[in-house]
Amino acid sequence: MPVHDDDLVGFLAAAGAGLAFNAPLGERRAVDLVRRLAPSGPGWRALDLGCGNGELLERLCETYDLSGDGVELKPVTRISERVTFHIGDAARWDRAAELVVNVGAGHVWGGAPQALAALHRLTAPGGKLLFADGFYRRPPSADVREMFGDLPGLNAMAQAAVEAGFRPLHIAESALGEWDDFESDWRAGIERLGTPQARVFADQRRDGYLDGYRGVVGFGWLVLTPA
Repeated sequence: MPVHDDDLVGFLAAAGAGLAFNAPLGERRAVDLVRRLAPSGPGWRALDLGCGNGELLERLCETYDLSGDGVELKPVTRISERVTFHIGDAARWDRAAELVVNVGAGHVWGGAPQALAALHRLTAPGGKLLFADGFYRRPPSADVREMFGDLPGLNAMAQAAVEAGFRPLHIAESALGEWDDFESDWRAGIERLGTPQARVFADQRRDGYLDGYRGVVGFGWLVLTPA
């Protein structure tokens, strides 16, 4: 049974609805990243470009008593006293902040190198950037490369950050268990729809992960500061 384009939007919404983070990010790593992103001075403002449901941005603002902006293509339903959410293209945002977050959204600039160059312009001097995106842990099959495109390796991603004008403060990757939990929870949202079309889509995603990109595609986390 083919999955039609008209169904895809609903499937993706269902997949993300129950996720705290739409990325392979476990609670322990989330706590650690918030700690590493602590402001180094007063008067900081946070900015999350491609903020998803705003969870990570909200945690940063609550932990450090900050105000912030979140930019996302679709409306964010979260009600927040600290964060202003904006509907729009993250690539068009032009106001810098001291604490900038970009998780899994480097594609809006065309890839990691272009994203890092753009984010350098948006990270205030002395500030911090959390950049996270996919990379190849080992050479992919043709099918996986067709699915994910030309991703860099983790070292190449770090080097692109340096070339963009950053110094790395922390470099890590999601553990396989974080990937397994993310993929399972992502599919569970689709399974809850209970339709034959949803099950076909969930089956395709499961097969693509377990027989394709599990352990091949990594997800890197870089905490950076402008040089």
